[in-house]
Amino acid sequence: MPSAELVRQFEEQGTETVRARLLEWNGEVKREAILWLAQRDEELRLRNDASQSSQMRVALSANRAAWIAAIAATIAAIAAIATMWVELAKK
Repeated sequence: MPSAELVRQFEEQGTETVRARLLEWNGEVKREAILWLAQRDEELRLRNDASQSSQMRVALSANRAAWIAAIAATIAAIAAIATMWVELAKK
């Protein structure tokens, strides 16, 4: 786990700067920067996975809603045709 002071410095610099500066650093600072970046990457991966999962649930829900609407429209069309036949049969 990176030291609190290095974490503060890494947070201030941001992941892109820390990645770029890896080539400049040696020893413990480089090792801690790599660990810190790995933690940030894992956090980002978890957020992305959660976001993709949420998007998939929304897409599936929209798909179900589209099917329900299509079935309802088909039933309404059949009912309209049946009503028309009943009205024509009365004449």
